[in-house]
Amino acid sequence: MKTATTEKGIRFIDLFAGLGGFHVGVSQLGHRCVFASELDEGLRDIYAKNFCLAPEGDIRRIDERLVPDHELICAGFPCQPFSRAGKKKGAKCPSSGRLVDEIFRIAEAKQPKYIMLENVPDVISIEEGKFWEYLVGGLARMGYEVDYKVYTPREFGIPKKRKRIFIVACKSGLQHFKWPAPEMGERSLRSIALKSNDQHNAISKEKEFALSCWQDFISQTSEFTSLPILASEFGATYPYNKKIKTVKEMSAYKGAFGVSLQDCKTWASVQEKLPKHSRNENGKASPRVAEAIQYSREIYNRHSVFLELWKNDLKGFPSSWTKFEWQGDREQANIWKHIIQFRASGIRIIKPDCAPSLIAMSTTQTPILGEERRYMSIKEAAALQSLDMLDFFPDNNSKAFKALGNAVNALIVKEIAKELIH
Repeated sequence: MKTATTEKGIRFIDLFAGLGGFHVGVSQLGHRCVFASELDEGLRDIYAKNFCLAPEGDIRRIDERLVPDHELICAGFPCQPFSRAGKKKGAKCPSSGRLVDEIFRIAEAKQPKYIMLENVPDVISIEEGKFWEYLVGGLARMGYEVDYKVYTPREFGIPKKRKRIFIVACKSGLQHFKWPAPEMGERSLRSIALKSNDQHNAISKEKEFALSCWQDFISQTSEFTSLPILASEFGATYPYNKKIKTVKEMSAYKGAFGVSLQDCKTWASVQEKLPKHSRNENGKASPRVAEAIQYSREIYNRHSVFLELWKNDLKGFPSSWTKFEWQGDREQANIWKHIIQFRASGIRIIKPDCAPSLIAMSTTQTPILGEERRYMSIKEAAALQSLDMLDFFPDNNSKAFKALGNAVNALIVKEIAKELIH
């Protein structure tokens, strides 16, 4: 089949368009987007501002006969049903698990030469591979040869690890196609940050003080662990591996930060003095939490003289600030040389050469660039998806990071499309 072209290359459509990662990557090769669809009204407005093309809404309501002719379908179909966060509901998910049928419907009507899809790698194994068979089988029945590969942005020089599966299909076969094997030096997250001239928001003095306290902890104890360190367990002695039956028995122990429980007369008063993570079962913890409790108490026993004074500064902190998880560089024992995240589960220290996953998050959960002592900006997060050239993003921090987390990486798209479209 001969590929039809326009003055600017082939025509493509962008389904489940989001912020337009496919649009950016493919159009950079000189090809022209002639149609887009996106369910989210806010993202439709932003897409229209960025690309001067107003997307249609719900793809299920689009008449495939009215979709303009095109040679390439691009679709980052919704990944939630296939991801771990989506509990792997797969094709059974009633809201979006079978939205690939909409891609099939348009492909059947318009017979484009090429198809490019993107999703999470779990799409292969969900439902023991049944959905993957359904997807590949559907494309094969329409005459497409199909191939796939899992990439991370890190392989393309971008400091981000999140794996994604890219699927390509071609009516005339894939003999011409070769998956890109980039040999690009990796950029550091700091180099991306320094390129950005966005407005930057400094962290609060309270957070800076909390991090300084934890830096003192590291400097004095040299304790590193991937398990959460629970400061509220420093000095605690209550049993965490069994459920105590009476208040009188529990009163012999110490609760959060070593506070005595001897004056407690009711379970309510006991629970007030226990760490939050141990309140539900009168002290008994889940196996994962119990492991962290045990390790935290061992740390306290090794450094009790220092920690007896140190822990006093943490007593007034929010509960999540008293939990600390090191995923950083063990050769660099300096918090401020890392990426930092204040999460509901605690403070997490992350290696400085790789960004955490971009997800919907409040302003306070946004990754912190330690050396800058400030939050990562939306534009910097966009650079991790090769979308920093866009002029418009959701102005709400949570919505912006959610959209960027769901976005397709434009650079990877460009490199694949360069090999696919002949």
